[in-house]
Order: sequence, then structure tokens, then C-alpha cells
Amino acid sequence: MLIIVILLGVVVGVAYQWGEEIIAFATGQDILDDLAADLAAAASRATLPAAPSIGGAEPSDATPQDVPVGSSGDEGASLGFPGEPRKHVLKYTVQPGDALFTIAEKFGLHPNTIFWANTETLQDNVHLIYVGTELYILPENGVYHTSDGEQTIEEIASLYGVTPGDILYSEYNNLADKDSNYKPPAGLKIVVPGGRREFISWRSPIQTGTTSGRANPEGTIHPGSCRQFYTGTGGSGAYINPMGLTPYRWTQDFVPWHPALDFASDEPDAPIYAAETGVVVFAGWHREGYGELIIIDHGDGWTTYYGHLSQRYVQCGDQVSKGQMIGLMGNTGNSSGTHLHFEIRHGDIPQDPKQFITVEGPIDYRGARTGG
Repeated sequence: MLIIVILLGVVVGVAYQWGEEIIAFATGQDILDDLAADLAAAASRATLPAAPSIGGAEPSDATPQDVPVGSSGDEGASLGFPGEPRKHVLKYTVQPGDALFTIAEKFGLHPNTIFWANTETLQDNVHLIYVGTELYILPENGVYHTSDGEQTIEEIASLYGVTPGDILYSEYNNLADKDSNYKPPAGLKIVVPGGRREFISWRSPIQTGTTSGRANPEGTIHPGSCRQFYTGTGGSGAYINPMGLTPYRWTQDFVPWHPALDFASDEPDAPIYAAETGVVVFAGWHREGYGELIIIDHGDGWTTYYGHLSQRYVQCGDQVSKGQMIGLMGNTGNSSGTHLHFEIRHGDIPQDPKQFITVEGPIDYRGARTGG
């Protein structure tokens, strides 16, 4: 009997001391409580500071935010929880492997929105999306309009098939205190939610040789001469440095006896990129000094020359895009060392490339730096 009494006392004591924990363990409530606590903690970590909106009294208010490489721009999503909808425009740098549709999918947008937010950069041409291009990414489908300082909100809205209120009261623009007659200052970028526009035909198809009447400006006596006429997409006149992001030395300036810029690099087999969109009209050996040469026709009489190459990756008639790798730097032809001989011509007349591309470290014709 005494033993029974002692056992009952122990049971009562244990129940009094740990009863709630025992019941929680038996029912699984302790697991649910722990999970709820973890969810609450993660949710608090997912709450980010509010992002600035687009619009305002001055163009400087509309500065987009950069997107980290590999990010989709969804706040909180990296923590495994639905992110809060963006209320600002992002600036995204195109990465290797990116394409129009993959970029659009990454941010949950229609491909047209990528075009309509970057009209000045892409000019409605998919070929102008290349590595390093900076794109505006809207928070939702629509148009990114740059004010000219003359059009009213009502006129802007009519351009894209929306109402003035869609613009004025959008959470992406700081314009709620304005009316439809307000003229945003020139340069101010405005999100037009749901806006649409027709594609603009920025580029006319080109026919090579229309200026000189030949398939290429170098005639047909060279092994690399292209002996046919071609059609394709021309450029817009917005040239890039053919060295891309490769470190280089500017070794020879544009002077009357040298109608080009010469670039050298310590990187073996430095890649060479097309400075503009166009069609290849010369691809191969040039007997008069250029060595392995590529000439690209950009339309309206504009061509670019890439000489002394060690390798080339394009052929006669190929359509190439600005920023596309077309060959490797070399030492072919009349060359005293590995370098790129780069020319820009209009109507077969050489132009100073420094007037069209960004070149770092100006030098004189002897190769001495002059500053800058």
C-alpha cells in the first residue's frame, strides 16, 4: 500500500511540474509552436525598407536602383517567402547567356515591356541586347516615358492608350498632387502602367555596296573579298569600343598617314567585338597590309575595319550584332606586333574613331600619353 501511495505521489508531482510539456509532446503541439516561431522570425527578416518611387518634381528623383547580378529584384524572395511588389524601376546589366525572353521571364514581365522601357538603348531591335547593356526594368508591364518638357500628362497618356489618372495616381510616380495639364520637366522618366505603343521601325534594311556599287569597298582582288551583294540590318551610329571590357593600350592615334586607331593588349588572343550592328562585306586576307581583315557595312555608307586578326569568326554576308565577338587580335599582314587596327569610314573616307567611341588614355602619334 505504501508503495502505491508513493507512486501516486510521484505521478502527481511529475504532472504538476511537466504536464503541459508532456501533453504538447504527445499531441505534436510543440512542433507546431516551434514552426510558428520560425515563420514569425523569418517573416520579420523579410521586411525590407520601402524603396523610393519614381517621378517627382525633378528628373533626379527618378534614379533607378541597380540589380545585383543573378537577382530577380523581388524583395524577400531570397528568404523563401513571397516578396513585396516592387515600387521602383531597376537598372539591370545584361549578363552572359541572357536573352530578351529570359530577362522578361526573370522579372515577370512581357518581352514588349523590356523594349518599351529601353527604346533609346534597344531601338526595338533584339540584336542590340548584348553583354554589358544596361536595361531599365519596370515594376509592371507598361512603358517608361521620358518627358520632353512640352507634353502634358494628358498628352502623354493618350500616346500609350491610358488615362491621365493612370499616370498621376500610380504608386510608381510622385505626381498625385499634379493635374492632367501638368508638363513634367524635360528628362523626367515616368512609368506608364499598362501603356502600349507600336514598335518603331528604327532600322531600315541595308543593301551592301549601295554607295560604291561594289560588294565591298576593297574591290575583288583580295582573297578575302566578298563577291556578292547582301541585305541585312544596319546600325544606328552608336558605336562601341571593339575591345569591349578587355584591358588595352592605345598605341597609335588617328593621323593623316594612319587613318585608324591601334589597340594592343597583354591578354593573349584578345577578343575583338563588332563596334556596331551590320553585315560582313569582307572576311579574309587582304594583300595590301591589313592581313586577316573583317569589314562590316552598317548602312548609309558607314563601314568599320578590323585588321591584323589572328582568327575571325564571321564570313561574307553574315549578319552581326553590336558587341558580338567577331575575331581575335593578331599580328598578320604588315604588322610589327600583336594589335588591332580599327577604322571607321563613311563613304570610304576614314573618320577619327575617337569621335564615335570611348577611348581611355589619349596618346600622341609616338605612343606617349598626353593625359586624360
